[in-house]
Amino acid sequence: MRLRRLTESGIRSFEAHIRNLRQGTEETTPWGLLESEEHSEALADRIEVEQERAFGTRYDLGRYLVESFEGVRLQPYIGDRGFWTWLALLWFDQLCPAKKGQRRPSQPYNYVLSRNYNHRPRHSVYMTWQLVDRYGEDSRFMLCKEPSTRGELTEQLMARQDILSAEGVVRLASQLYFDPVSGVFKRGSAARKSPGCVARYIAWLQQLELTYDIFSTTREDLERMLPVEFRKFQTTQA
Repeated sequence: MRLRRLTESGIRSFEAHIRNLRQGTEETTPWGLLESEEHSEALADRIEVEQERAFGTRYDLGRYLVESFEGVRLQPYIGDRGFWTWLALLWFDQLCPAKKGQRRPSQPYNYVLSRNYNHRPRHSVYMTWQLVDRYGEDSRFMLCKEPSTRGELTEQLMARQDILSAEGVVRLASQLYFDPVSGVFKRGSAARKSPGCVARYIAWLQQLELTYDIFSTTREDLERMLPVEFRKFQTTQA
């Protein structure tokens, strides 16, 4: 299917559908919006995507998008609400699967790209693509859950959205908390108070920011400054 963008009326219709589902109303997914001449429009670029493509994890989804966008100048689409919302509708079955015949979506801004910049990192497709595009394999520790689940590690990091822009910070976190053998994050990394967990990592970074520019500090330099409590994550697997 050729990728399109939802118009404002299409966005409103999809958002209304999500809100109705959240109130317990049973509705059929408005797939017709995807190709409706009234509620969607063609892009200048020809980008082909597969609606039936199944993704085991969010990382798989992000990698697929990176590959699909290869050779396309994406700058005009970065803040395009219709572009990213169309993609969320395309894969709504996977982003919000029905359980016992009923869908229970999370907040609309997880599927409809928000005008509020504080909510944009919550968008299930936009943020997934952005992380994989920026960090490649090093984004897997945040995206190793199924497409409908953000995951505890990502939730904790979202509390400090600026951290996701610090390359050395993200790449070191990937090294510490992701086990490439099992394909999931290491045991104990999502705990809230255990030594060396992600919450402690974020707290350490907050202290480090008082004297260092963590956005220009490399992964190697950060690793050399790691407190002793993080050593167990440098060596353990899931």
